[in-house]
Amino acid sequence: MDKIIVTAGGLAEGGYKPNTITINQGKPATLTFIRTDSNRCLEEIIFPDYKIKEYLPLNIPITITLPPKKKGVSGFYCGMNMFHGRIRIV
Repeated sequence: MDKIIVTAGGLAEGGYKPNTITINQGKPATLTFIRTDSNRCLEEIIFPDYKIKEYLPLNIPITITLPPKKKGVSGFYCGMNMFHGRIRIV
């Protein structure tokens, strides 16, 4: 299982870092998100292709496990659709 840490910062920090995450097909990936900015937009993260929506409290790690199904690219974004990231499955 791949384990990846992603920070969720505001405009000054550039949003999600890394904003493109590469995971292997058929291998679950654990993403740990840490929201470091008090911007309320970043309180929620949405993975529409996985039907996942999670609340991200400030400075508290939240773990999301993705079951990578097929090769390709899917997106994720904040609750206001202002900050974006991508999941690449290879």
